[in-house]
Amino acid sequence: MFKADARFLVVDDAANARDQARIALNRIGFMIVDEAANGASAVDKVKRAIVEKKPYALVFLDINMPEMDGLQCLEQMRSVPQANNLPVVVITTESAKPTVVRAVMQGVSGYIVKPFTVDDIKKKVAEIFERAQTIASHSE
Repeated sequence: MFKADARFLVVDDAANARDQARIALNRIGFMIVDEAANGASAVDKVKRAIVEKKPYALVFLDINMPEMDGLQCLEQMRSVPQANNLPVVVITTESAKPTVVRAVMQGVSGYIVKPFTVDDIKKKVAEIFERAQTIASHSE
């Protein structure tokens, strides 16, 4: 699993959805969880975390948000070289196939449809960690 001091970012315009994701991450042992209420704020936080040399291990990202939606946010994050491979899990009510395909084409690491449970978060985090471990072991 990720280290206990791994940093996570939860991006959603709904405070209750951010709370639910933060609580789920806390329950599985991750206590450093930052939040952003829109995509623009999330991009700023990702860039700041890189500059401070405290990058996020994983971002949970809603699609439907004001100011900058999740797919625009993802595109902006991917344009930052140090965040190009940052794992991003989309958590959204949006399940339309074109949206899912677009998210996958932009390199999301996973997709969770709301409403979600602690087990959904735990399973997705485990999958991403396992994938990262496999990639790391093949590159040695």
